[in-house]
Amino acid sequence: MGCVSEKTDYMKKNTAATTKKSRLSTNLIIAVFMAGIIGLAIWNLPRGYSVDLSQIGKGKNIVVQVHDHNLVNSTHLMESLSKVRGEYDGVIEFVVADLNLAEGQAFAKMHKVDPATLLFFTPDGNHLGNVQGVQTPDALRNILNKAFNLPASKK
Repeated sequence: MGCVSEKTDYMKKNTAATTKKSRLSTNLIIAVFMAGIIGLAIWNLPRGYSVDLSQIGKGKNIVVQVHDHNLVNSTHLMESLSKVRGEYDGVIEFVVADLNLAEGQAFAKMHKVDPATLLFFTPDGNHLGNVQGVQTPDALRNILNKAFNLPASKK
């Protein structure tokens, strides 16, 4: 009879230890998975785009693209923007409000805009306007030049 009691105690202790290890493993897997999702979202952004929305109003012309890499229109807009942004080096900073990040979601909600939208801001942070949807590189040049009062592009 003492043998049965010892077995029961051993099984209870072993089960408790296994449950603790199981919870720890589950939490670790969730943490690694979440880090992977965030890393994947950042990895999918084209290189050279900042996600630092605090740049608005700090002395530079800013174009913010509200971007969701899961939407084709948003990706096409970013591809078109990537083709022309080099022409505006030193004149306009391009920033992404990534809808896969909390800050990007808050920005889009605050400005009441959808993905695949460009927002234009003056150096002092005044919001000049928005353009929504896919644009060709030529159309983007015209829009940027008009929004920021720049001379027509040579291209």
